[in-house]
Amino acid sequence: MNYNHPTSVGAILSAAALLLTACVPLPADPGIPVSGPAPETPLISIHNPLVVPVGDTPSSSGGPFQDWPAFEVESHRIRVFHPNRWLFVSTQEELSALGSQLGDDELAEAFFEEREGYVGFLTQPGQEDYFAGAGFPYDPDSTPLETNGFHLLAVPSEGRTLETFARLLSDELGASGLAEVDGIEIGPGLRPWGEETASIQYRIDGSQAFGNRIVTVPDANVTGWRVIMLSPDGGTFLTVTYDVWGEYSEWVEGLLREVVRRVQWLDDPSHLPRSGPQVTLEHLMNVRGGPGTDYPILGKAGEGEQFAAISRNAVGGPAGGWWQIEYRGQLGWLHGDYVSPPAGAEDVPQADESGWLTYEDVARGLSLSLPSEWRYFDPAQPTAADLALLSAANKVSEEQFDVLGLGDVVSAMSLRRDDAVIGLGLQTGQEESEASNFMLVFSFAANGQTLEGYAQAASEQTYSIEPAVVELVQGMRPSDEEVVSIQYGEYATKNVVWQIWLLSPDGDRLVALGFNTHRDQIEELEPVITEVVQRLHWTGQ
Repeated sequence: MNYNHPTSVGAILSAAALLLTACVPLPADPGIPVSGPAPETPLISIHNPLVVPVGDTPSSSGGPFQDWPAFEVESHRIRVFHPNRWLFVSTQEELSALGSQLGDDELAEAFFEEREGYVGFLTQPGQEDYFAGAGFPYDPDSTPLETNGFHLLAVPSEGRTLETFARLLSDELGASGLAEVDGIEIGPGLRPWGEETASIQYRIDGSQAFGNRIVTVPDANVTGWRVIMLSPDGGTFLTVTYDVWGEYSEWVEGLLREVVRRVQWLDDPSHLPRSGPQVTLEHLMNVRGGPGTDYPILGKAGEGEQFAAISRNAVGGPAGGWWQIEYRGQLGWLHGDYVSPPAGAEDVPQADESGWLTYEDVARGLSLSLPSEWRYFDPAQPTAADLALLSAANKVSEEQFDVLGLGDVVSAMSLRRDDAVIGLGLQTGQEESEASNFMLVFSFAANGQTLEGYAQAASEQTYSIEPAVVELVQGMRPSDEEVVSIQYGEYATKNVVWQIWLLSPDGDRLVALGFNTHRDQIEELEPVITEVVQRLHWTGQ
């Protein structure tokens, strides 16, 4: 698998990294009590799309967050990413071995002695197995004086919840008499795809906390941030603690957020693509570019071959209809009379008379429709077919788009608000283009924001190389429902970004449809985009 996503995906990534800059994650609110609701994330107005935000990691941006190395801690089944010019150890023995390789460098030797003491204080006697690693900056080309670092502990959950465990750790810090807890936050925003974490922020004057022990350091001001995540099987709490000496800057916070966001559970099945339903061929047959014999032949497929079933079109065709499949990175069609339908065929999207497909999002009360030449899927749970289509759309090999690679790309697109991403849509078959046109769909809590207020804020703060056009418009939705329309030229690819913002009927949620299209195709696609917006409807309200 490719964990550090290659630069070759820049055709989509550079076009999308600034697509919805309203998604910038905010610092935790230390005033929210652990027993209260998860803190609301205010809707930030659109920022300057020329500025790479703190904590962003698109491959095209370079800088300190690019291409972090990975370290696998087999004993706790996790993979940890750490910044360049940092070291990571999973045991004290590994740290000692590093120090012994430095020869007669007295400063480096003293530095590693200090780090060995740091690691040694992390766990109580008898709990050494909880230690899962420590990372710290070390540049062999400069004097090793930096003392900031993060450490990991893997603690059995024993049936406790995130809230219960966070309270316990907070109480322990407070009971020490040396640490002052500023607050606890529980909710999404620090981990991909809406996974909840608990976050404890604290301050220590004149000392530093090493695990459950305190070491006094005169005249030191230390800011601590401990993030707790729960393993997918619910059996382990993984804590990531960062002690910041001296000035607490946004850059430091961005770095910690990246460490937390990138931790991976090696046994998490979400890292493996789902197979999805498949049709089986009963005869040698043609694969066509559309649901009919008048469409061009893309290739042939033999008896017994299986293909991922994308949708079905039974309108005006053979008795068995036509099955849409993923065929060598394309959307192809098979004559339904000569295939065995998949198990659960009723769950495969059915095209309507116009050939459009409808996708129901029950959790968010949305129904979204797209033309059949577009593929829409949840990037948090892609199928193998989704990855193949995405690879072809971006003109890269399938090996370069595994599930983790896709997660990294979409996370960069949303500026680390992975929890807000609903879906990713791709227009397939764009052979003449460097990459396909695509769209991202996001959902945010409105937090009292109106469309009019959002339009006003965006018009005041949105700009690019070409001035952005921000409008509160009618006519794109049934019953003259208003939407906010934002268009601007994307500077890196010279594509056109068109965002459509809608407010749910109950006023609770904002939904954004963000299209990124080739400049020479925007006029052709405008009717399609308008119909996508027109067809979206709210369910269950």
